[in-house]
Amino acid sequence: MMTITATLFFILGVLTLCTSGLLIPPTNENIYYMGRIDKSDNTQYTFAWSGAEISILLTGTTSVSPVLDSTGQNYFNVIIDFTMFPMLNVSSSSPQPYNITETLSLDPTETYNIILTKRTEASIGLINFYGFEVDDTAQLLPYPDIPRRSIEFIGDSITCGYGDLGVPPCEFEARTEDNFMTYGALIARELEAELYIEAWSGKGVVRNYQAPNITSNGTFPTFYPLTIPTESTNYWDFSDFQPDAVVINLGTNDFSSEPIPPQDIFQNGYISFVNFIKSKYTNNPTFFLACGPMIGNPCCQYVQNVATTVNAIYIDMQGILNTNDYGCNGHPNVSGHSKMASIASPIIQKNMGW
Repeated sequence: MMTITATLFFILGVLTLCTSGLLIPPTNENIYYMGRIDKSDNTQYTFAWSGAEISILLTGTTSVSPVLDSTGQNYFNVIIDFTMFPMLNVSSSSPQPYNITETLSLDPTETYNIILTKRTEASIGLINFYGFEVDDTAQLLPYPDIPRRSIEFIGDSITCGYGDLGVPPCEFEARTEDNFMTYGALIARELEAELYIEAWSGKGVVRNYQAPNITSNGTFPTFYPLTIPTESTNYWDFSDFQPDAVVINLGTNDFSSEPIPPQDIFQNGYISFVNFIKSKYTNNPTFFLACGPMIGNPCCQYVQNVATTVNAIYIDMQGILNTNDYGCNGHPNVSGHSKMASIASPIIQKNMGW
């Protein structure tokens, strides 16, 4: 929590940034947020998970500059009136306005739909959002495109979008990760559903990537309950979001190398994790457990067994990619994610009646 002195310096800093305009604070009721957001500080909202979105509908301004800072090299997609603009790199450790409309000539008599979506995963760093710097004549309107359906995707590097823009051979770079183009995001847009994503590269159910033992500390279930996964006491309030559907794609890292976990340890760990999630959702969402495309049996057979035990629908994605469907380090690229979505989306749609 900010001290009085720190808060004063922050306010003075923002006023310096906004000497010729207006700062619309993050608390404005017409800003639509998607994804886990820490809203405990009215002067700044904080988030880290992949795919978090900030959306506004506004008029009366000639420019729009979100005021942001970051603990790492984070990237955002900028979408204005459903057109993609150059990605935004947010790397400043202090609040900075980023003019996302400098290549446009905004007409203050027109209305604009603006979306910022976080491309990069939580391990890259967290983001603080301080509001939008706009002309002092600007007006935010109620956001019109809030979906009535909702879906949550839980996973690892595949769900993050690790290297999905890379051309192999390539190593991971933050700029080649775009969660907006992952199977989860594609499915949510196709099915017109609100989307929350919690995913972290290298994490497994009971064993992390290349761990020396059959189990690991700090596996994905450890981070899942958190609003900010790098803050171990910042717990998410599950009443804030109760999805209609939950899709989990975990297990690849558990079986990525020797020693692999025994069947009973993996299945029991997975069952325990699903039951924990179920305990947090009083609306009884439909669960889907996916496996693949970077792993096969025995992992996928075990996941299918878990799906049967917890009354979930199994989605098989084994062996669906060809040589043109890979990005960095053997991960699916955009075409690979499109294939994943083409398999999973009809299954979800049918079972949800969407």
